[in-house]
Amino acid sequence: MTGDRLVADIGGTNSRLGLARAGQLNSTSIESFRNDDFASFDDVLVRYLSDRKDAQIADAVIAVAGPVHSGRACLTNRDWHFDETQLSRSLGERPVSLLNDLAALGQASVFLGLESLDPLVSLGESPMDEAQALVVGIGTGFNVSPVVISKGRVAQLDVEYGHICLPADIAAKLSARFGAQAEKLTTIEEVFSGRGYAALYALEQARAVPVTNGATELQTSVKQEFQVFYAQLLAVLTRNLILAFLPRRGIFFAGGVARHLLSTSAKAAFADIVREPFALNNAHPVPVHSILDDAAALKGCAVYKS
Repeated sequence: MTGDRLVADIGGTNSRLGLARAGQLNSTSIESFRNDDFASFDDVLVRYLSDRKDAQIADAVIAVAGPVHSGRACLTNRDWHFDETQLSRSLGERPVSLLNDLAALGQASVFLGLESLDPLVSLGESPMDEAQALVVGIGTGFNVSPVVISKGRVAQLDVEYGHICLPADIAAKLSARFGAQAEKLTTIEEVFSGRGYAALYALEQARAVPVTNGATELQTSVKQEFQVFYAQLLAVLTRNLILAFLPRRGIFFAGGVARHLLSTSAKAAFADIVREPFALNNAHPVPVHSILDDAAALKGCAVYKS
């Protein structure tokens, strides 16, 4: 198919659009929009294309921060809805594919270079001949996207991992630190998400020595100690994910919570735990990366094969 592929990454706060051809994203075509300035994605699309009347749109692949089923999607944190058939009509009957945003990152994970990644756990030899990987999104919510590479094609499984019960080993660590206050945290997303991070930090501040407004040094100490604890919790979860999905090609973290936490000094505490050997013979530590490239989902849309 000749022409340009319209690619889009639609989050709860911002929409990022661009054009790609032959699987390559045109970086100069990327433009971001604040969703608050638009009533719907259709309005964003009209605005983007109005400045690119010469674009020869052949098809479109749109990544959405929300569930995608039967050619329809909706944003988790905004009342925007998407329909492949309706979007196709808006684009002159061009084919349109909707992807979950983590699925788009899964597509991209196979092609991202070292300049787009922060290596959190490196194991020496490159595992790029392995078929399984895992994208882990920790931002407003939590979910994972298992990735399978076969004969040059990338496929993902639909998962709602954030809503399963909190693993017993993590629940025990929370109970040991916060006592009965931790009992209200029952799912993975209630701990590993933006709201989960905020809830745990509030508990941490409550258990710490009372901090006055002027005690900046003490406030910093409490925050740093909490970041190490949270990174250790995340490392335990990561080991559980390794056992659940055996992503020998690697784990790729995405989302604001993960990127921020794993760029602090707590990164070392995370890596030390993830590197520990497993008791199970066929389970081993895997490389772990943080995705730094804001255009990664667009690149995943660019290479996607329906």
